[in-house]
Amino acid sequence: MTDAIFVALGVIMLGGFLILAGSTSREDPRLRRSWDSRFDSEAHELRRTDATGVLRCRRCGASGTERAGICPGCGAVL
Repeated sequence: MTDAIFVALGVIMLGGFLILAGSTSREDPRLRRSWDSRFDSEAHELRRTDATGVLRCRRCGASGTERAGICPGCGAVL
């Protein structure tokens, strides 16, 4: 009986979370402008490489190849 109550509470909590998560629109102009400005600033940022084409991650400091484009340590964009 208690298992059924826990399952029912879990379903209710999941439903509430989905309702709250769906309340913000992906097409919200404020969120879109914020994402666009972050993308543009990262896209136009100068990244210095040495002759070997190795980049240093700004998040964790690991080194990764320029061709790979992602950090091998944390997965961030180089």
